[in-house]
Parts: sequence; structure tokens; C-alpha cells
Amino acid sequence: MALIDKAAAAAIKVVDQFSGALFGAQLVKAKLVWYKEVACSSQLGEMEFFLNPSSITVEKEAKLEKDESNQGKAEAKYVMTYPLCIKLGEMWFDTYDSRTSVRKTYIDKLERLLDYVNETHYLPVCTFVWGQFTGSTELKKEYKFYVTKLTVDYTMFLPDATPVRAKVSLGLEQALTKDEEARMNDKRSPDHAKLYTVKRGDTLQVIATREYDDPREWRRIAKTNNLDDPMSLKPGMKLLVPPILK
Repeated sequence: MALIDKAAAAAIKVVDQFSGALFGAQLVKAKLVWYKEVACSSQLGEMEFFLNPSSITVEKEAKLEKDESNQGKAEAKYVMTYPLCIKLGEMWFDTYDSRTSVRKTYIDKLERLLDYVNETHYLPVCTFVWGQFTGSTELKKEYKFYVTKLTVDYTMFLPDATPVRAKVSLGLEQALTKDEEARMNDKRSPDHAKLYTVKRGDTLQVIATREYDDPREWRRIAKTNNLDDPMSLKPGMKLLVPPILK
């Protein structure tokens, strides 16, 4: 799916302004492809776009807990590493030359990435590819993501109020299959925490029974994840299930 030359000019202008790429260099398009499930066997759609290189943020975060069992000395103990998160701060879309709505052409599709799929009750899963950037060890091409946040700034309108240019930011969180989650958990000893993906119909009591064989331990999970409302679980949420240290 090609974007028009005006979008390219706008994107390159922004890139030069923020020194995100060499002046006059050909800007490579980024691409999102989205699927029905995390196995990525059923493609739902795809989209190409221009991206400001100075607007990308990649986050990796580790969970640490203080261990005071060592003669009363508090030490930071590794628990787990959270899924990778990415923020794409400036994606550019332009339909000025065709005089069509940029919302109907592009933004509506992005908004649907935050609606769960009826068959799976999960969000669609996306792959993100952008030239050599997604070929690194930290951000592999095969990584899969959920879209967790969408922000749209409409920057140009026709006289009849049709939006024809938009700047978009996306928040992405790495998506893992059950096997991938299991492999991550297997790398850690049994007294370490697990990352649990909430399924449709789950409650904290159900999760506590599954993980601890004791539904009364639901408060432990709620406290660890700062859940003020135990009934606020949604399919696809990630919960840290803490260990019960003897």
C-alpha cells in the first residue's frame, strides 16, 4: 500500500528538522501487518507508513524484589523481565491529493487494532518491520505486538472539514504465545514469578487456584499488580503472579 508523494515530503521535512536521518536520504517505509491470533496464521490486514526516526522509544524492564532473608540485609532479587514495549511517536498519513478522508483510509484501520477479535477474545497481533531497525537482536522481525495505545493529531482539513493529514503515535507491547511464555518461565527457578495472560472468564480466584491451588491467594496477585478492583480483569491483560517463598 503506497502513500502519496506529499506524505513523503512531509515526513522527510520532519526527519530533517529533528536530525533523525541524513539530509536528503531516501526514507524507508515502515510496515504493520496484523493477524487474528498470536500464532500469526490468519492475516487480517497490513499498512505501510512513513515514520520519524527520532520518535521511536524501546523499553525493556526487569522486576526486582527486596530479599531481606540474608541476615537482615535487603538485596534486590531478580524476578522476571517484562515483555518488550515500543512507542512509535510520529507516523505520518496524508490523503490531500486524493481529497479523501485520512480517517476512513487509515485511522479507522488502526483503531480496530484496539478492538478484540470475536473468535479469540484477544486483540489482533501485529508485526512491525522497518528496514534495518527491526533486524537487530533487541528488536527482531519475528517479534509480535499488541497495540495498547493510539493517539491521533489531525493537522490538515479540507474546507468541508474532511481530515486529510494526520500524525499518529502507537504504543506496542510484545505478544507471546503460551509456549513462548512457558519457555520464559522455564528459564527461572520455581520460586520465581510468572507472567500470566488473562483469559475470558478469568477471575483472580480462578487464577490463584490455577497457580497456587488455593483461591484464597487472590489477594497476593491483586497486591502485586496494584489492582484496586479485583473485577476489572480484561482478556489479554498481563499479570505478574508472585512466588510464595517458604
